[in-house]
Amino acid sequence: MGPGSLLKESWEIVPILVLLLVGGLIVLQSGVHQPASGHALRQFVGNLTQMLLRVMGYLGMLLALQYLIGLRPALGW
Repeated sequence: MGPGSLLKESWEIVPILVLLLVGGLIVLQSGVHQPASGHALRQFVGNLTQMLLRVMGYLGMLLALQYLIGLRPALGW
C-alpha cells in the first residue's frame, strides 16, 4: 500500500463522511425548537440514538450481504 493508494482511498471515503456528517446534523436538530430546554435535550438524545442505531443496522446489513454473496466480511480496513 503506497501513498497513491492511500490518497485514492481518502478521495473515496471523504465524500461519504461529509454526507453522513451533514445528514447527522440535520437529523439531530429535527424537532428541536428551543435548544436550552430540557425537552430539546431529550429530543436531541433521542435523535442521536435513532441515527446511530440506523447506521449500525445499515452496516450490519452490508456485512450480511457481503457474507451471503461470498465476499470476506469487511468494511474496507
